[in-house]
Amino acid sequence: MQAPQHAAASQPGPSHVAPSQPAPLTWLQIRNKIIEETSGPGALQGSLPYSDRLMPVGTSGQQAFMPISPAQYQNATTIVQQAFAKKMGIQSAVVAVATAMQESRLENINYGDQDSLGLFQQQADMGWGTAQQIMDPAYAADAFLDALGQYQAQNPSWAEQPLWANAQAVQRSGFPFAYAQWETQAANLVKQIATQMVTSQH
Repeated sequence: MQAPQHAAASQPGPSHVAPSQPAPLTWLQIRNKIIEETSGPGALQGSLPYSDRLMPVGTSGQQAFMPISPAQYQNATTIVQQAFAKKMGIQSAVVAVATAMQESRLENINYGDQDSLGLFQQQADMGWGTAQQIMDPAYAADAFLDALGQYQAQNPSWAEQPLWANAQAVQRSGFPFAYAQWETQAANLVKQIATQMVTSQH
């Protein structure tokens, strides 16, 4: 007579627990990371400077909105990257993006008023560079930001001024208040682009 067969006790298999995903970074964490990279760790002590805020003094007048294509978004990204690379901070990036929104709708156009070209409608005969240089979005953004930086150096309270005043100081437009209408959307674009930049490094 054969001995009864005993089924082997089933051994519990390894538990298949999905690895926990890191929590997405908050805007506060992203903003602080940008401030550390552009201004150094000491900038996080005390109250947040106006220059490191998306909208330090609020909007001026009614706000507009435009649909943003991938090409326009890429141009805005280039502007933000150049601003951060120059360690100019969040508000400078918002001013620059809003300016390009007004001047060219964030499109790298090869025409404009008189001989104005590119994202910021800069003129070669006004010292902005050659036509070929101006049509390079990174170069054009750098040129605008250099001029904005000069204005900021001469006006320590620049970040407490309305956005349009900073844009106008560089552009000297016949319609200085037109830049104001893009502040909310420009701030949202900078926030979105900055989030993607920091998250990709995280």
